[in-house]
Amino acid sequence: MPTREEMRSLAEEIVGSYADRVAGIAQLRETVKLDLKGFHGSRTAMAKELRADLSKVRPALSEDDRQRQSEAREFMGELARVIAEGKATVQTLLKELDNAHQAMSTQLRADLAKDEEERLRQARAIKQELVRGIAELKSAVHAQLKEFADIQAGVRDEWQTLTATMQAKRVGLAVEVKPLEAVAPPPVEEVAAPPPVEEVAEEEAVARAGEAEVTPEIAKLGDRVFKYLANHPDGTKLIELEEEFGLARIQMARIVRNLMNENKVEKRELLYFAI
Repeated sequence: MPTREEMRSLAEEIVGSYADRVAGIAQLRETVKLDLKGFHGSRTAMAKELRADLSKVRPALSEDDRQRQSEAREFMGELARVIAEGKATVQTLLKELDNAHQAMSTQLRADLAKDEEERLRQARAIKQELVRGIAELKSAVHAQLKEFADIQAGVRDEWQTLTATMQAKRVGLAVEVKPLEAVAPPPVEEVAAPPPVEEVAEEEAVARAGEAEVTPEIAKLGDRVFKYLANHPDGTKLIELEEEFGLARIQMARIVRNLMNENKVEKRELLYFAI
């Protein structure tokens, strides 16, 4: 496929050739015009001379006069023939120039159309490659997200088990922690679609949190959480509060529940808002 510089060079050559042809035609026209002007001047001078000579002779023309008139008629006929041939030559050159110009224009349009088709084909190929790459990237991202969700679920279960064990030890109870067992899933037609993992985990954490003892540290942390919610009027999820303050879910649920009991925070669906 020709490059932009090659196409520009070709266009410049075409324009230069066309300009040379136009200049040649113009020069030819000037030459023909000068020749015609010269022929006209010669014819005028010869006619004047002939009239002057005829006025000096007697009415009856001599043999020399008749010969001179015959030569004059032959000269005028030759002059008319030369003028006609010059006009025909100019018309032929103009027609050839017009045909060449049309041929060059047709060829140039064909080359430009071919180049445009090639660019469109390349653009379609690039678009298809981008679509395929985006689809592969989406598939990889979905796989990564699923893997992260599985890891998060496992870590959450382990953390909840550890938290329950520590709470039991604080009150002097022995808790038997059983390892998780792989359970075969029931048939698809007999099981309804489960609720979102985040919603179940959050409701469970809030239900198990209970009311925490309001220590100075808890009160200070509650004030920080309240200010954060006040600066986010669009609502904040519990998991976002966990990430912001670096606390476990049950600990954050206790602080949020204390704020709700104090009528400082309210919950709408999965979002918490400062009152």
